[in-house]
Amino acid sequence: MVQTEAAMEAYNAYWLNSPLPAAEVLWMVVILIVAILALWQARTFVSQF
Repeated sequence: MVQTEAAMEAYNAYWLNSPLPAAEVLWMVVILIVAILALWQARTFVSQF
């Protein structure tokens, strides 16, 4: 389990030192925005038929 603890520490340090504000949450927001855009694109594509 030592490797898991070291990996978690490295992961936390990566997000802590990130230049992006609230980077630990920002990636989830970006995924949600991309998903919403994809759904909108799919809806507009299907409505053309």
